[in-house]
Amino acid sequence: MVSLSRKAHRAFSILRWQRPGRGESRADGLGFVGPVAGEGAALHRAIVVQSHRRSGTHFLIDTLRTRFPVARDWFHLEEDFYARLLSAPVVLKSHDRVWREKLSREAPWGSFLHWVAASACHDAAFHLHIMRNPRDVLRSLYFFDLKGHEGRHRIGPELGFGTYLATPSSRDPEGRLTPVELWCAHMAGWLAPPPRVLQVRYEDLLAAPETEVARIADFTGLAAHPPRWRESSAIGRQTSARFSRIFPAEWTDREEEHLLSSARRFGLPDLGYGLAVAGQSAAGT
Repeated sequence: MVSLSRKAHRAFSILRWQRPGRGESRADGLGFVGPVAGEGAALHRAIVVQSHRRSGTHFLIDTLRTRFPVARDWFHLEEDFYARLLSAPVVLKSHDRVWREKLSREAPWGSFLHWVAASACHDAAFHLHIMRNPRDVLRSLYFFDLKGHEGRHRIGPELGFGTYLATPSSRDPEGRLTPVELWCAHMAGWLAPPPRVLQVRYEDLLAAPETEVARIADFTGLAAHPPRWRESSAIGRQTSARFSRIFPAEWTDREEEHLLSSARRFGLPDLGYGLAVAGQSAAGT
């Protein structure tokens, strides 16, 4: 659920950052319009939650919001959250497929200085990457697209689960990779990233939250506290439960072979998800 303050901040960010593109200039010389920090002020480091869609992104975001001294609301990298870094770390959400993917694009940056500020924040941040069993991710994504939570990726009810997984994904910019292959490509991109990336498994966070909270605390240097109430930020929480009663999404041997062959092609380790096959290393689990 998106809080009222998040909606207001989104609207304000749209107005504030409607500046010329990175290659243009303004007559008044202004781009990044702060204020961010006065002389001598220190900003907290942001915490970026990286993930493939439907991998427990908001479960991890809400764990950070309820267990750590961070800002109440979460943001996207292009939004105007900088002043809040004066008082607390801010949680950012990203579905980048590779390190700095969004920063490599012309959009959505309103100005060159906006991009510079976002780059500095991104590169200095703590990055947590959450993963989930791909079979659950892909079923959830199928229901998510049936519901049409992201309009440009909406699919019709006539498209079966097996066909959906075997068809090039609308989320692939080149229109080549299926949803299964796109998940494998995402994982391959984040299993060998630059330093400062903590890998978190959704299943571990669900089964042993205190252990994972301790890992996050050690990684970020933030002191965890007892749980406090925060309104859930989850998107489409009940979609899978509702749609699975209407649309069958059975994981058959055909889907399993597609997953295993794709994982092998992208060189993925087992990860504890049964991805290793005969002759393939299970390292990295």
